[in-house]
Amino acid sequence: MVKILSHFLLLLLLLSPNLLMAKQQLTVGVGNFPPFFVEKDEKGFFLEITKAIFKQLSEYNVNFIYMSNHRLLHEINSGKIIDVACNIFADSQVDGFLSLPLYQYTDVAVSNKSAKLSINKIADLQGFSITAYQGAKDLLGEEFKKMALANPKYSEHSQPKDSTYLMVTGQKDIRIGDLHIFLHDIANSRYKNDMNITAENFTIHELWPDVYSHMAFKDEKLRDSVNVIINELTENGTLDAIYAKYR
Repeated sequence: MVKILSHFLLLLLLLSPNLLMAKQQLTVGVGNFPPFFVEKDEKGFFLEITKAIFKQLSEYNVNFIYMSNHRLLHEINSGKIIDVACNIFADSQVDGFLSLPLYQYTDVAVSNKSAKLSINKIADLQGFSITAYQGAKDLLGEEFKKMALANPKYSEHSQPKDSTYLMVTGQKDIRIGDLHIFLHDIANSRYKNDMNITAENFTIHELWPDVYSHMAFKDEKLRDSVNVIINELTENGTLDAIYAKYR
């Protein structure tokens, strides 16, 4: 019996370093829409931000799962597949713990520079033909909604790239939508190479403050640890550098 116990203790000693070194598995749900999250080649600047955060948590082995935003909310609420959901807005009905504001959206108006439009406030949009993303009139404030409803030349489109095309080709005077998505669209070869058009051909009209989404966690302690890292990466300029790179 003593011999068996000795062998067991020896085996335990041999295995203990490996047990101590074993990383905890962490499944993180992310979106799948460029330029924020791109499943192909695992890139996108929201994904880069997320990786920069979890790089500081070496005790975890992180696995990313790509899915729609709607499914992200469903899966974090069910708690069956993912431990963390990225890009969750504060007003979502989420059963979990939200991080500090993290993922930045910058809605702007964009016009052709050659048109020399003076757009300094929402009221200045009235009278122009406008293309916007689907749901914009319900998300960009009451003043914008009133303008949109009173403007027969206002339209919304489910695909941001369609709005970009309508504005670039002169079918619409102004494009309303996220700045990063516009910069991603305009870098497409159809504009850059075929039409010799770049972002320099356009004027950016900043009419709205930035809005932010969050990470959502099933584990409150993990959320607290990530918040500490978010503050650190904000203070040392890491997050600003990532945003600047994509702009």
